[in-house]
Amino acid sequence: MATGPSRTRDQEAGTPRPRSPRAVARQALGRLPKSRAARVFVLVALVDAFGRGFFLAGSTLFYTQVIGLGVGQVGLGLSIAGLCGVACALPIGRLADRIGDGPTLIALQLWRAAAFLIYPFVHDFRLFVLVACLVGAVEQAVGPIIQSVAGATAEEGSPVESMALIAVVRNAAYALSAVIATAVIAMASSGTYVGFVLANALAFLVTAALLTRLRLPRRSPRRSGHADPGGGRLLPFRNPRFLLLSLANGILYLHLSILSVGFPLWIVTRTHAPRGLVGVVLMLNTVLAVALQVRLSKGGDDLGRAGRKQRAAGASLALFCVLTAATASLDGVAAGALLVLAAIPLTLGELWQSAGGWGISYGLSPESERTYYLSAYQLGATGLTVAGPALLSLAVVGEGAAGWLGLGALFALTGLAVPLLSRLGAPAGR
Repeated sequence: MATGPSRTRDQEAGTPRPRSPRAVARQALGRLPKSRAARVFVLVALVDAFGRGFFLAGSTLFYTQVIGLGVGQVGLGLSIAGLCGVACALPIGRLADRIGDGPTLIALQLWRAAAFLIYPFVHDFRLFVLVACLVGAVEQAVGPIIQSVAGATAEEGSPVESMALIAVVRNAAYALSAVIATAVIAMASSGTYVGFVLANALAFLVTAALLTRLRLPRRSPRRSGHADPGGGRLLPFRNPRFLLLSLANGILYLHLSILSVGFPLWIVTRTHAPRGLVGVVLMLNTVLAVALQVRLSKGGDDLGRAGRKQRAAGASLALFCVLTAATASLDGVAAGALLVLAAIPLTLGELWQSAGGWGISYGLSPESERTYYLSAYQLGATGLTVAGPALLSLAVVGEGAAGWLGLGALFALTGLAVPLLSRLGAPAGR
């Protein structure tokens, strides 16, 4: 029987044969961490983000159509809840250093599950604010603990690359759950939105159960006589360079508010591009983030390279601002093409910012007080996240092209400052 000629030609030309789904799955599994603890935590991140993404996709509909709140009430209640999170982040971070990240994260997941189980019984604004504050009180504390656990489960590997893998898993889960939730919203009645809340609560309960299987290495106790530059409980806040690095990270972290508020608002109100471009940009951002996060995070454990990654983030975000400013006077087709192009440096800036921020915060955090330091470092990003929507709406989008150019200059200068600050900001003895 003759051999099919097409296969021979493909092999001679070096064209790879299509792989079976099983082979693709094996390759994906091969990229997972080797340690059992790291694999468990990847699963925790997947389940947590899937439930969270499912809720976020329908949260506004739940608040307005099930609870019956106005848009202004939703915004006010969530802002109050966000302030509760800022106030509670540092005490919870210090608690995690004392009793362990694992037990603390289990308690926070159970707390969040309980709060979300109360949500279906909320039918007025005052009770909404109360429950939102119960949720918000722990929201800002979870991120630093996740980062600390990701570093602890990296073992001999790279803490930054371990965190990058967690980010990839979470982004993929968010995207998948958002697609499913969108389909459900299109077919379901308002009563079904309660299911989004219950799905999120269930995800928190499942992750709490999974975390009981997580065995983290014990941290080295703080040596008596170890000299900390700040001294005492407020030591991160007595180190000006640490605070400046936190602020710089927060400025670069404005990419989050740009993607969710500033860029869509600009596309819809200040350009002739089609409104559907907002969804295209979000999809492109997700795909690039999943594909490139781990690759662009390599080498981020070195404090100097982490600083240079944030410098690259500043330059990339500045380029995004210049490209976006140029769309103000273009026709619909040209503006649309340039906005899609601008989404690429926006995403690259996001990835370099996160990798550099992880590396800097790991490098400046003493092991015995890691979660507390990570929580303090995160305050810069948290503060700019709270202020970001108003800042972008009024001072950037409201000012047109000049607003974007001013923001781009801020990004570029911030990125240039970070490498210098990171070289000078390492604690004594590190």
